[in-house]
Amino acid sequence: MTREDSELEEVEEVLDVLDFPHPSERPPLNKLLETLDLLAIPPPSWDDFSTPTVTLPQKKVQIIGNPTSWLTSLVSSPLKWLQTDEAREIVWETASIRLSERCGRTAMPSLDRSFRITSDVEIKIHEPTLDGDNLGLKTWGAAYALGKRIGGDEIMKGAICTALSGFSSSSNAGILHPDNYNDNRKRILELGAGTGLAGLALAGTVNSIINQNSNTTTTMVKVQVHLTDLPEIVTNLQRNVDINESSLPSSVEVTTGVLDWRLHATAEAQQEPRYPLVIAADSLYSSEHPGLLSTVVEGWLERSQTARFIVELPLRKLFGGEVSDFRNLMAQKGFVVLEEGEENARDDWGEGGERMTCWWAVYGWGTGS
Repeated sequence: MTREDSELEEVEEVLDVLDFPHPSERPPLNKLLETLDLLAIPPPSWDDFSTPTVTLPQKKVQIIGNPTSWLTSLVSSPLKWLQTDEAREIVWETASIRLSERCGRTAMPSLDRSFRITSDVEIKIHEPTLDGDNLGLKTWGAAYALGKRIGGDEIMKGAICTALSGFSSSSNAGILHPDNYNDNRKRILELGAGTGLAGLALAGTVNSIINQNSNTTTTMVKVQVHLTDLPEIVTNLQRNVDINESSLPSSVEVTTGVLDWRLHATAEAQQEPRYPLVIAADSLYSSEHPGLLSTVVEGWLERSQTARFIVELPLRKLFGGEVSDFRNLMAQKGFVVLEEGEENARDDWGEGGERMTCWWAVYGWGTGS
C-alpha cells in the first residue's frame, strides 16, 4: 500500500468548497465555526522531509477546491442574521485567520507549536505574530535541528559532558560525577535564543545526558540554562520557559535575560563569570553578525580546555558568506573546530516548508589560546 492510499483510507469525509454554507443561506453560527475549524492549517512537520503533515481537528477531511473565495465572502459579509456583534466578530476573526494561514508564515497569526526532541522530551513553543523587526519571535529550523542533535547525537553529548565536568584527559572526558562540579561548571548560555527551542531542548535532555555518561546511577547535578536575546524578544522567551517549566527536570533551572551583542560583549564587563558551555542556532542574518557573534563567544566562553561552544547554522545562499566569515573570525580568535558536520533540516518558508542544509560544529579553545 502506498502512502497516498493509506492517507485516502484515513479520510473520514470529503467536502467540496461549493457545498460550504454560503452567507446568502444565512447559516447558523455553529455551522460557520465548524466549517472554519475544518480549514485550520497548522505548520508543517519539520520531521517529514517528503510531504508536510497536517492534522485537521476532530476528523480527517479532504477539501476539494480552493476555500479562499468562501473565506473572503465571510470577511466581507455584514453577517446581519447573526444575533450579536460578538458572534459576528468571532466569524470575521476566524475567517481572517484561515486566510492568513494560506498566505505564508509571515502572514500567520500567533501560534503554539510542539517539537519532539526525544521520545521522552517534547518542547512547547509560542510564536507571536511576526513582523519585520522581530525575526527572533519565529522558531527557526536550525534551532530544532540542533535541539534534536543535542538530544540524540553522541558527539554532542560528549561535548556537553566534557564542558560540564571540566575533564579534558581522554580517560576522564565526558565522565561525570557530582564532585566534579563547581559554580562555574554547571552553567549553560544560549546566545540569540529567539523562542528558546534549542536551549529548552538542552534543558530537557541534560539530565539524561549526564546520567548516561555518569559513573554513578544517582547523579543529580543542578544545572542552570540561561537563555538570552534582545529586550523585545525576552518577554516571549520567558513565556516559553514558563510554558515548559512543569515538564523540565527539577534539577534544571532555566532563566532568561537580555544580552545585546553590541553592548554586552564580555562577561567581565557585566561582572559575571564565564560559561563552560555556550550554544547558538541560526544567528547570522546580516553582514555584521559574524563579527558580533564571534566576539561574544570569545567574551563569554570560559577560558579552559574543556569549555565548548556548540553552533548550528543553515547554509542558505543568501548568507553563505556570513558563515564563511564567522568560521574565519573564530579561527582568528583562537578557536578550533573539534567536531563538525552537515544535516538536512526544514523551515517554514516555501510550499510545504523550505528544505535546507545546516552546518553544525563543536568549538573549543586552541592550545595556544
